[in-house]
Amino acid sequence: MTYKQEVIDFYNARTNYDNDATFNRAITLFDYATPFPGQSVLDVATGTGNIAIEAAKKVGTSGSVIGIDIATELLKIAQQKIQAENLSNIELIEVDAQIYEPESNQFDAIYCSYALVLFPNIPTILGNWYRFLKSSGFIAFTCSSEDSYSALSIVEACTKHGITLPNLHEPLGTPERIQYLLTQAKFNQIEIHSRQLGTYLCLEKAQSRWNGQFWLHIDNPLRELKPEKISRIKASYDDKIAALETEEGVWHEELIYYVVARKV
Repeated sequence: MTYKQEVIDFYNARTNYDNDATFNRAITLFDYATPFPGQSVLDVATGTGNIAIEAAKKVGTSGSVIGIDIATELLKIAQQKIQAENLSNIELIEVDAQIYEPESNQFDAIYCSYALVLFPNIPTILGNWYRFLKSSGFIAFTCSSEDSYSALSIVEACTKHGITLPNLHEPLGTPERIQYLLTQAKFNQIEIHSRQLGTYLCLEKAQSRWNGQFWLHIDNPLRELKPEKISRIKASYDDKIAALETEEGVWHEELIYYVVARKV
C-alpha cells in the first residue's frame, strides 16, 4: 500500500470525526486570521468542511471558498453539511493537495487544520501556497508540538528495539522550526500562537494512546514489522508511560500551534 493510499484509508474510516472538540479546535484559527466579505479562500485538507463552511459564511455570497481533500467519505459529509446550510459559495474538489494547481495569485487566504505535517515535502507545499496567494494574502494552519500525543515516548520505545521511527510532529514541532520554514518560503509577519489542550489521563487510557502502527509518516518502518516485534515495542511504551504516572495521572500533551503568515 502506498503512503497516499494509507492516508486516504485512514481518513475515509473516520466518518465519526465531527464532534465539539474537533470543530472547536479547527475554527479557533479564525480567532487569529479571518477572511473578509468578497474574498477567495482555499481550505486544504478540508475533511468534513468545518473551516470551509465557516469561511463561506464570513466571505458571503460575493466571496468564494474551495475545499480540497483526498478522502471521499469525508467530502461526502462536508457536502451534506453545505447543503444543510444552504451555502452556494463553496466548491469541494477531491484532489491531492500536492498536485493541486490553481492559478497563481488566486486566493486571499489559505487554511489548513492539522494536516500540514502529513505532507512529505512541507517546504514545497508552503512554496505552493505562497504562489497561490494574492499579495497581502495570508495562510493560517495548525500543528502540534513535537511531544504532543506521546510522540516522544512512542519514538523512544521504538529506539529501544533498534527501530528508528521519525517523529511525525518534528518538522513543525517547535516555534523555531515553524518560523524557519515560513521564512524560507518567503512569508512575512509570522505569528505563532500556542494553546495547551493537554490533560491528565488514567494509566490505562494513556497506554491505549499508542499509535505507532498508525503513524502517518511516509517513512514509518513499523508497517514492515511482525506482530511479535510490535508487541515488544508496545510493552516498552507501556513501561515508559507507567513511569510517568503521578497522583493526577499521566500527563497527555496536546500543545497546539496556531500559525498565521502573510505574503507581503
